Formats: sequence, C-alpha cells, structure tokens
Amino acid sequence: MKWTAGIRGITVTAVVVGAVVIGTAPSALAGPGDWTQVSQTTNAAQYPRISNTAQPTVARFGTALQVLWTQGMSSSKESYLTALLDARGHVTTPATVAIADWNGLTDDPTLTTVAGQRFLSFSGLNPGRTGAQYYATSGDGLSWAVSDGSTSATQSAYAGYGSDLTDNAGTPVWVGNPGSTSGVTWHVGTSSNPAPAGTDGNFSLSGCCAYNAAVARDQASGAVYTAFSSNASSPVEKGIQIGQILPTQGAFSQAPGSVTTNDYGTNSSAPDQRVAMAARAGGGVFVAYKMGYPSATTIRILRVDNGATLDFPVSGNVRDVSMGADPAGRIWVSWTQDSKMRAVHTNKAGSALGSIGSWSAPRGTDSMWKTAINGSESGADVVVTATTSSAINVWHTQIERTLTVKAGAARRGAGVKFVVTDAGDPVSGATVKFGSRTGRTNGAGKVTITAPGSGNVKVTAKKGGYNPGVAVVKVR
Repeated sequence: MKWTAGIRGITVTAVVVGAVVIGTAPSALAGPGDWTQVSQTTNAAQYPRISNTAQPTVARFGTALQVLWTQGMSSSKESYLTALLDARGHVTTPATVAIADWNGLTDDPTLTTVAGQRFLSFSGLNPGRTGAQYYATSGDGLSWAVSDGSTSATQSAYAGYGSDLTDNAGTPVWVGNPGSTSGVTWHVGTSSNPAPAGTDGNFSLSGCCAYNAAVARDQASGAVYTAFSSNASSPVEKGIQIGQILPTQGAFSQAPGSVTTNDYGTNSSAPDQRVAMAARAGGGVFVAYKMGYPSATTIRILRVDNGATLDFPVSGNVRDVSMGADPAGRIWVSWTQDSKMRAVHTNKAGSALGSIGSWSAPRGTDSMWKTAINGSESGADVVVTATTSSAINVWHTQIERTLTVKAGAARRGAGVKFVVTDAGDPVSGATVKFGSRTGRTNGAGKVTITAPGSGNVKVTAKKGGYNPGVAVVKVR
C-alpha cells in the first residue's frame, strides 16, 4: 500500500512482512544463561542500586564493547558505572565507576565516538555544574575527563525528558527535551558552561508534551535528523515527530502510523525509552516505533530520508524498542515482548527484513526494563536491565542473524521446495530438517525434501553463525 505523508512530503511505501510458510512458529530460542551480568548490585532496597528508568548505553570501539549505566549510590548521589567486554562478549573489565557522585545524573547518557575519541554526553548537578548538557572524553573507557565546557545553553538538561548526541563530521550535536517538555532543543558543538544564550536551536509544539529525543546523522548526505515522542493534544502533534535540524532546519512531521484513532480516541503507543533511531553505514537514517493502541500490533521501521517502511506484526506486552546499525549496512531492532527479548535485522541495503529471533530473559530475572542494541560484523550485542528477586542489574548477550525458511506447495509424498534466506539473501549450505527428513541448500539457498506424511510438520533451517529459522508447514 502507498500513501503520501511524513517527512518532506515524500511518498511512503509500506513493505509488510507476513507469514513465510503455511503457518508459522517462533524462531528457535536461545537458552537461559546465555546472558552475562555486567553490573553488581545485590539489593533493590539498599544502595547502590539501579533504577528501572535507567537506560544503558552501549558502543563498540574497535573490537571492544563498552556498556555504561546510571547507578544510585545514595539517596542524593548517582554515578555512571561502566564495564568493558571483548569481541566475543566476555567481560574484560568488570563494573567500575566512570563518573562519581553527582546529583541528578540523567538516566539516558549517550556513549559514542566524536572525532575518533570516546565521548560521553550527560547532565547533572555538581559544584560548578548547574544543569547544562555536559560531556566527558576518554582514551581507554575507564578514565574519564569531564570538560569545563558544555553542549547546551539551557541549564534544564538535567531535568530533561530525553537526550541524545551524534557526531556531525567531528562536531558533537546534542538534542534533548529539557525542563519544559513542549518541544525539542539542540546544540551544535561545544562551548562555555553553559553555552551563550540563544545558541540552542528549538522546535516547539503548540502544547505539552515532548519526550525521548534521539538524533542521527545520514552518512551519505550529512543531514542530521532528530525524533521525539509527543502526547500533545493536537492530533497532528502526537506520536513520533521527526525533523531535519542540520545543515538547515526543516519542517517536522508526524511519523506515519505512529498515531491510532479508534474507540479510545486518537493516541500513540509510548516508546518507553529513547526513540529507536540509527544511521545506516553507507547512508540513510532509520526510526522504529510501535503502531496500534492501546496494545501495539506492529513495529514499523521508517527510513527518514526517503520514507520507505518495513512493518512486522507483534503482540503481547511490547516495550522498549531500540535500534542499532552494523558495519555492513544492516539495521537491527530489538524489543521486549512478554518474557522474551526479540530482535530482527535488515539486509545490507536496509531494504528487506529477516525473520524475528526470540531469546529467553536472563536466568532468574522476572522483569526486563530498558534495552540497547549495537550491530557487529557477525550479529549484534544486546544489553538490558532486568530484575531478579533482589535487584535490578545490567545484562549483555550476543545474538546472531535469524534465518528465514519458506516452503512451496506441500503435498503428501511429493517433493517440497524450500528456500533459506538471510533477510532475502540466499543462504547456501544450510541444513533443513522437515519432520524426520533433512536436506542441504544449494548455492541459491534451495533444497527439495519429500514430505513426510500429512498435517502440520515442523521445519527447521540451521547453519553455523546463524540463529535457526523455524516454521510449520501444512502438508495436504
């Protein structure tokens, strides 16, 4: 289907991912215990402790992965703690303090690279720090130097409802929903503490409120976009709002499908954390968001610069959608759904989806809260905060791309043609098990296997380096 809406008056084309075979089953689950606990809190009623509003941030520097989160140290002091992991997800430096004992540290810091250096964007209150957006740099991820300057003129960033930062060709660009939540504010570059009055950019809604600001830079065009969520009273100002802020400010528009009108009125599903937004290697900025209200029925991936969309169905308690990119150009989206962590990836062009993978929650946990995902050469690193019976902690796991298996017509005693793909790309050498019978795909990702009996038959596609694809085929 097509309609004209969204960013810069573009035509938006929806690509809906449906059943890949006659009847589907969930993809194979990774077993519990495949998660690594990277924080070390032990009692939710005592300090130190992690809040269920604290959103971890994750970034890869070379082959090393760094995770950072906010941790309450006392009733009035917070710190940022960090852990370093190697390429395989093994903790090499356990949880250690990166920035110690501030008041009001923000729950959504951004850990990224600016001009080739590790860069941490955050806000809080401390002697000489009055609530602007601050930054710290590090050479090794362990020792952090908090700059004397800031990246905002506003001094209400510490009381904000959203914050993010991106590298604009060596210059940091911060966006946020500081203090008053009637819109989004941004600042280009570093400056004094605070930056001179009038140096922040701003887009304001006609009424309250704006939250969950995110920012990304298109690696091809150099355009910088910001997105935020809104529950403003005006129907056109609700939902996910997206606009270009650099090199020139453009119009802001409602992301198509981010608002639902039904018997409940006109509403949108809250993103629960920073809006899921990422820049694709090679070009394109993407945003992911829930569609449907009061329960999400779909997650949409919108390419901001040309309006193309990829939709896939969801159900149950869908929360905390996050997005990341890998070096090859794939876009990853992860979210929590009931007691599972789920993720899906695109092809290298960002134009087609693979199958949804499903992973068990960390062992012994009963609730998952905030998520983050970072794409890698072989898959993705996923971070989540989750509650055990005693405390909230930060957990990490590595996931692989999930295979898709499709079946042709299936009749008893006849050969059934299967094709195995990775987000549309054929996968050779995959082992396909169809009931009790197996075969291996050729260079085109295809194999034919004789149907074993009739009725609903499980089919599984496996290959090293991938999460198995699982489905059910109805044999007539």
